[in-house]
Amino acid sequence: ADTIYLNDDKLRYLLANGKYDQSVRDRFVKKLIMTVQHMLSENECKDLVIAEAFTKEKNRAEFMKYFDGQVSYIMVHASRDLAYKRMRARMKKEEHVVDEGVFDFVWDEFETPKIPYKTLRNTNKTDGEICEDFNNLLE
Repeated sequence: ADTIYLNDDKLRYLLANGKYDQSVRDRFVKKLIMTVQHMLSENECKDLVIAEAFTKEKNRAEFMKYFDGQVSYIMVHASRDLAYKRMRARMKKEEHVVDEGVFDFVWDEFETPKIPYKTLRNTNKTDGEICEDFNNLLE
């Protein structure tokens, strides 16, 4: 998902300037659907995992409907403090579209999922532990 933002000046501008409304979310999800569709066509018979913080139920449902029966939604449950700490660590090691202001905005906009989902609880696990838990949820 970061790749979509990093390659779209308008999306990056809207996100960075607090102008990220539902129409922008919808535009992003359409681009994400096209990107995933392309990735699946290039990697037939392989599973694909994407990390995306769908903050709105409307967009989760749209994505799941498009890939009917192919999507499992996993919500990573972490405290705000831990999520913030991990976001800051990511910012230090790679180019990332989420900064402190975006984090606060996205966190505050998050709607509790109504669609079926699994939960991965992160209580300060290492990256390796998170990957192991994630893989267990996918089996």
